[in-house]
Amino acid sequence: MCGSSPLPELPEVEATAAKLDRWTRGRSLLRVELLDASLLKAGDLQAVAGLTVSRAWRRAKYALLELGPMTLVFHLRMTGKLVRADGKRPPRARLHLDDGSFVGFEDVRRFAELWVLDTDDLEAFFTGKKLGPEPWPMARDGAWWAAQLGGLKSPVKTALLRQDKVAGLGNIAASEILWRAGVSPSTAASAVTPTQWAAIAEAAPAHLAMALADASQEDFVYLTESKSAANNPFRVYGREEEPCPRCGVAVARFVQSGRATFWCPGCQQ
Repeated sequence: MCGSSPLPELPEVEATAAKLDRWTRGRSLLRVELLDASLLKAGDLQAVAGLTVSRAWRRAKYALLELGPMTLVFHLRMTGKLVRADGKRPPRARLHLDDGSFVGFEDVRRFAELWVLDTDDLEAFFTGKKLGPEPWPMARDGAWWAAQLGGLKSPVKTALLRQDKVAGLGNIAASEILWRAGVSPSTAASAVTPTQWAAIAEAAPAHLAMALADASQEDFVYLTESKSAANNPFRVYGREEEPCPRCGVAVARFVQSGRATFWCPGCQQ
């Protein structure tokens, strides 16, 4: 049975990087076959031809393929996906390896981006993207979350999406974390109590670990690709009018800053 994930957020990109590392580490990248020129935003793909893969890893919502002095940086955006061989959709690029295999990059909505960078320039690249610190897998307590977000006047759900404060969280994660923590998404971040920040500190790794396990399945699909509600692994996201799994009150949906928020009016106060 395949897993089902939302569009790529921190856990999905983490799973993508782990799979890419497993498929490519120690192999020589013979060439990158670019099938859609608009994917490449900067750099020369010839610069990585013949280099050996050191590792694949994640920073925020970016998947990186490091090849010694050069690194390929993928921003998956809404539908980007790295797959073994060709998947169900025409790829925008293929990474050809020295064992005869290749990794395809699918992206049905064509919003994803690719950069070819000197590895020494990665820190400056991400500084330019104004990314904040990672929330996971390192331990982050309630005081850390309060220090990052507690000074913001915006609703806490919106604050969780501030990539300059906490890098990698997306819309689904924000709804799910706040449900697990029992915190209303409409509460101003500046009004969240220390007890609530502590609950968020426990909820974040619980959600991210669950989502990572789901996305780590070899043949997972994004919720945007699936027509079946049975493929939704989340507690409240996408479950408007269904009973809350904690208290039974109907899950509600509303829009915050142009994004859908799912929450339980019964147990998120």
